[in-house]
Amino acid sequence: MENVVTAIFEVEAEAYKAFTEIRQVPFGEGYSVAEASLLKRDGDSIVVVDAFDAAAVTADDTAAGMIIGSLVGILGGPLGVLLGAGTGALIGSAYDSADAVDSVSMLEVTASKLYDGEVAIVALVQEEEPAFDAAFAGYDATIVRHFAVDVINEVDLAREAQADFENQLREQLRAERKTEKAEKREERSNKVKAHFADLKAKRAERKAEMAEAKEIANAQFTSSTKEMLGTE
Repeated sequence: MENVVTAIFEVEAEAYKAFTEIRQVPFGEGYSVAEASLLKRDGDSIVVVDAFDAAAVTADDTAAGMIIGSLVGILGGPLGVLLGAGTGALIGSAYDSADAVDSVSMLEVTASKLYDGEVAIVALVQEEEPAFDAAFAGYDATIVRHFAVDVINEVDLAREAQADFENQLREQLRAERKTEKAEKREERSNKVKAHFADLKAKRAERKAEMAEAKEIANAQFTSSTKEMLGTE
């Protein structure tokens, strides 16, 4: 049976030690590990601390190859943040989870149950269930299983959801830019109009000043002329 096994650790050192042991010996009594990643929750993000890819051991190498890498890519992206916020049911309910080992989607389990500072090991395993639990003997870890085929379907659905999310985000950004562009256009148009209105006001002010100066000059000229002619 091929499963994706998620083991969540509260003690970071234990997760590192368990991961190192699995990397060194990726097989045991009744199980074999194809690939695994060590993940850590850092605030809103889930980051890859370490990873390894052993020889593919699943019945369908093409379908399951790099499945953990695909999971990590989704969990580390914006959809992983949304899943951690509790919206994972949108994806979890999108496929028939009755056939899954756990009724909650793998992505939702990892995104919502992995708290800040905690570390998880996510591995693609072929096992005689639950043989892989032996790799975590002596460690305080919460272990959850999902059928690999269900996780592959979930990854495909998550990719579609992420693409839809990104498309919606792009459309929203376009609409915002369009609105912003229209607002800026109006703002700039108003600035140009205000500039011409100010210029017109200054010209009118200058014209009034020139008229006043001319009137004063005429008055002074008239006064001087009368004085010269002695007509005053």
